[in-house]
Amino acid sequence: MGYLNPQYVLFGGILLVILLDFLRYGLGGKGKYIIHYISAGILALALVFDVLYGNMNINMFSEVQYSQFVTGFMLFISLLVYLFILSDKHEHGVAADVAYLSAILGATLVVLASNLISLFLSIELLSISSYALVYLYKSDSALEGAIKYLSTGIISMVILIFGISVIYAGTGTLSFSSLHTVSYIPFIAGISIVIAGLGFKSTLVPFHMWAPDTYEASNSSITAFISSVSKAAGLLAMIRVFFFALPVSSSFVTALFLSIALITIFLSAFLASVQDRIKRLLAYSSISQAGFAFISLAVLTTKGVNAAIFYIFAFAVADAIVFLAYGMFENKKIIYRKDSGRMYSVSKIGAISFFIGMLSLAGFPPTIGFFGKLLIFYALFNSGYFPIVILLFFSLLVSTFYYFNILSGMHFADLIKKESAKKTIKREQRVKEIILVVLTVSLFVGVIFA
Repeated sequence: MGYLNPQYVLFGGILLVILLDFLRYGLGGKGKYIIHYISAGILALALVFDVLYGNMNINMFSEVQYSQFVTGFMLFISLLVYLFILSDKHEHGVAADVAYLSAILGATLVVLASNLISLFLSIELLSISSYALVYLYKSDSALEGAIKYLSTGIISMVILIFGISVIYAGTGTLSFSSLHTVSYIPFIAGISIVIAGLGFKSTLVPFHMWAPDTYEASNSSITAFISSVSKAAGLLAMIRVFFFALPVSSSFVTALFLSIALITIFLSAFLASVQDRIKRLLAYSSISQAGFAFISLAVLTTKGVNAAIFYIFAFAVADAIVFLAYGMFENKKIIYRKDSGRMYSVSKIGAISFFIGMLSLAGFPPTIGFFGKLLIFYALFNSGYFPIVILLFFSLLVSTFYYFNILSGMHFADLIKKESAKKTIKREQRVKEIILVVLTVSLFVGVIFA
């Protein structure tokens, strides 16, 4: 049943959506909303087929041990984010549906890439579609954010393809199975360049410059997708290259990874602590989470990679929650930290989901974020990096400070206010709240994968 792989479902779905849009214009331009619901159905169908059938096995893409789980959680988050978008009042065109499905296809193909060319093509499919999404779901500064995202993305593309060419010049192969057996020295420069190219997609310092501005300029639902699924794909590409493809016994790679990860964690934590705008704070927080996942990969052991994959899932779900919930508050002009006290009045369930999502990002038990960080600490400690563990504990104190700067303002004052008038909650908000509840529950249910 290989033809039922989710990637084939997504590709066929993209073609179907394009065809239906063409037919729609031939019939007078009606039926756009039907196509939106068909797009949601395609995502749901792809998720079902991933659960039932899983991996693919063709020339440019091959099965890997964790691909079914990773593809599943990407489709799960993407489906809920898209349903959240559908429930929003802001209309979007069918072009956005095509871009969204293409981005998800690219993200899932990253996990299955078997050589550097297929990996590059998958990342570019994800990236180009993401550029379009930032602008197609228009916000006040969407064009500026899309241009910044596009310009840095082009730079990362050029850097990545240059790094791949250097590796090929030194080894004569691009296949992951062949790269694992060659000498390390001839292509050490290419490896460094590839790290830089993938670092842009993963928002690792110093390649993170685009992220805060783009996250803030984007529609919050699209920010949720970029900060969770898109970033997860970038980190998984790192795992695919530097654990499954290239030699793992290198002190150079370990030192480089640890340095990038620690700088990412501490610099983003400091920058987040001085932010007054909530969404920008969340953007730097998301960058910090990428650093935690990357530092687990740095030990280049099976325990470290397993911890990294689990933590990518953990922060992706939490990031999706906080950005989706914040989208509800942003529409009510809750922009700055001092405004956080009004969140509960906008949506009780949204405020509670936002609160729990922030606790997970901060690493509080019994959320999935706590167990994710615990696995990272165990992998580092087991590999003899006890000083790194101490530094990470210190970074958690810093991050807890800026998280609670927001959470402390969410005093749920409406609980003690006696207001006789009952608030009418619209159907769209109920749908959004149900989606947030499902994601929030997954923060606890997902612990079973630990």
